[in-house]
Amino acid sequence: MLWVGATLGFLMLLRLIPKIGWISRWPLSFIVGCTAGLYLINYFSSNMMRQVQDTIMPLFGAWLADPTTGQTAFSAFPAYDVVGNVVVAVGTFAGLVYFFFSKEHKGAFGATARVGIFFLMITFGASFGYTVMSRMSLLIGRIDFLFGDWLGMIR
Repeated sequence: MLWVGATLGFLMLLRLIPKIGWISRWPLSFIVGCTAGLYLINYFSSNMMRQVQDTIMPLFGAWLADPTTGQTAFSAFPAYDVVGNVVVAVGTFAGLVYFFFSKEHKGAFGATARVGIFFLMITFGASFGYTVMSRMSLLIGRIDFLFGDWLGMIR
């Protein structure tokens, strides 16, 4: 097993020789492909299936079974869960309609696609805002450390 790693490492060093530098692409592609294959299952089970599970939540409630008697009863969700589940369902459907390019976006189909655009813009905006706010939080923490703890200029 060590010889395989040593051979791949040596082949990657061939990039330093211009005439045969193209050979270094083979081990790099092998390493990238193997790593992608190894992490595919972890990503699929952790991220992708969680998103699918959150998308296909029941809208209004769920049938729950009593483990002792085996009888089932309908349990209604609170109003905020119902609204959240409906928004996720409508947003997912409208976003998929927007990315459906086989039909022209006119009429009801076009209106749904425009709703999908709004959902996508709101989602990307919230994601960008979260990123900016996390960076600002890091900056504030560093400034507080520099001027407070380190220089003693603020208390």
